[in-house]
Amino acid sequence: MPATGPDAVIWGVTTAGRRFRPSDWAERLAGLTSQFGYDQRLAYSPLVMPVTLGTHKAVIVGRALEALEPRFWTFLLRFAEDNALLVSYLDTATTPRAAMQPPTATANEPREPV
Repeated sequence: MPATGPDAVIWGVTTAGRRFRPSDWAERLAGLTSQFGYDQRLAYSPLVMPVTLGTHKAVIVGRALEALEPRFWTFLLRFAEDNALLVSYLDTATTPRAAMQPPTATANEPREPV
């Protein structure tokens, strides 16, 4: 039974507007579902993909993961919640350009220099 609805995009930006560290967090998170192919190259799951959108790192989590592995879907969203990361829900298959910028941070804290 395929899940319907938008995909989750976990952004590398906190609710305070800060960039999430370490810088390879998206690859590490997506690496939980990756495997090495016959060509000895790392292949990410099509349901958990690390991407760079504009200047921001993000992980796109396919909605089908919710039906296939509900505990892992919950783990990924709780990871974002525990680390105060911004999450948006988009239909990335039909509107990939909508994912070009993360939603605006909710807190009005001054940003630290990076």
